[in-house]
Amino acid sequence: MLTKSSSESQVRQYNVSNALASARIEGVIPTKQLEKNLTDYVSGKKSITELIEETKQRFFTR
Repeated sequence: MLTKSSSESQVRQYNVSNALASARIEGVIPTKQLEKNLTDYVSGKKSITELIEETKQRFFTR
């Protein structure tokens, strides 16, 4: 029996797999940091919003 969190994780994994496949088709090679972030997202440790904010902080200065 699937719990809500396990089914959410499965949906997240499916979406991540599709996004990575599309990126690879376009010739994009994911970084180790991206792979870690996506693993955290799939497991529910981080939300998309958190990942976007962390990415902005790494690449944009105020």
